[in-house]
Amino acid sequence: MTAQSRKPGFPGAYFQVAGHDLHLVHSPQDRLNALLQLISAAQKSIQMFFYMFNDDATGREVRAALVSAAERGVNVQLIIDSFGSTKVHDRFFDELIAAGGAYHSFGSRKGLGYLIRNHQKILVVDGAHALVGGFNITDAYFGRAGDASWEDLGMIVSGPQAQKLGDYFDDMARASNNGKVRYRSIRAIIHQWRPGIGQVQWLLGGPTNRISPWALTFKRSLDTGQRFDIVSAYFSPSQTILRRIARTAKRNKGSRLIMAGKTDNGATIAAARVLYRYLLRRKAKIFEFQPHPLHMKLMVIDDTVYIGSANLDIRSLFINLEIMVRIKDKALAIHMRKMIDDLVAQSEEQTGLLLKARDSYWSRFKAGLAYFLVNSVDYTIGRRIKFGLIRNR
Repeated sequence: MTAQSRKPGFPGAYFQVAGHDLHLVHSPQDRLNALLQLISAAQKSIQMFFYMFNDDATGREVRAALVSAAERGVNVQLIIDSFGSTKVHDRFFDELIAAGGAYHSFGSRKGLGYLIRNHQKILVVDGAHALVGGFNITDAYFGRAGDASWEDLGMIVSGPQAQKLGDYFDDMARASNNGKVRYRSIRAIIHQWRPGIGQVQWLLGGPTNRISPWALTFKRSLDTGQRFDIVSAYFSPSQTILRRIARTAKRNKGSRLIMAGKTDNGATIAAARVLYRYLLRRKAKIFEFQPHPLHMKLMVIDDTVYIGSANLDIRSLFINLEIMVRIKDKALAIHMRKMIDDLVAQSEEQTGLLLKARDSYWSRFKAGLAYFLVNSVDYTIGRRIKFGLIRNR
């Protein structure tokens, strides 16, 4: 049974799939309310694993909620990525530790700690409710940064699969205890993970010798799928994923890609644009979202929906720790496509004429350089270079 009415308790559109209650949280206020409501409702345990946590209004609000939970006897465990959370000091969490909570950073800016990053955004409460998505714990992800706020998405999964994600958190906590990343332990966790065969699955990504497990499942969906709708904040996929996207687009001319028209890193837009001509020739429809920076990670292939932390770039496909929830449900897929329709209405379609007007030999050279930096070096370097992206007015 699948429903689309709102169920009391959590914000957002509500669905039932295979014994799970699903709440889709899209608007900034719904995302923030979901986060705070889950923390305040916790009775036994809170497991929180986030890439970015800032010392700003949102960070302090979430910290206060965690402290309050710890003070009432909830077992609170927080892990943040040391690279993503450079703007917050360890002392920021002293109040949480004093209240009885546990906290440590994942990795360091030295050695393998620099290469392996926890890009996941996970909150598990009482082993019964799990929230995943693309958003971090900073003001910009909850509409508090004006036009610079990120467009994003999350999903609350309540049911049997929530405890499985809680067990995964415990494994990762041990593999990164005291901030020291144990590379072999992390690889073993990723290799041994089994998402199951049901309609609701957790797909993981991480440092392996080949494409991440989540991306392998996504690739197979593209092989058999008839139509896709993909929203990707950062788009510079491997050649094997790119070819499959192109083939699926050629099979169905309604397939759509929604990319960022605004972002905090011009190199990522320039890198994505390198691929536009190839995809347009294969009948893909490409749009760049205009109102706000785009951070959403959403993929719909036929009746299957993917939501989580992973971008379609080399880091998310091969290196970063990522989490995606895969849900096979026709009603949810229809709902997500309606949401994508709304994103398309706020986007600029990319056409051959637009590319011809915008591009020059110099802009193509800079785009090629951006593609190299994003895929072969590190996308963060691109933030230091002004690519001067040319828009068609």
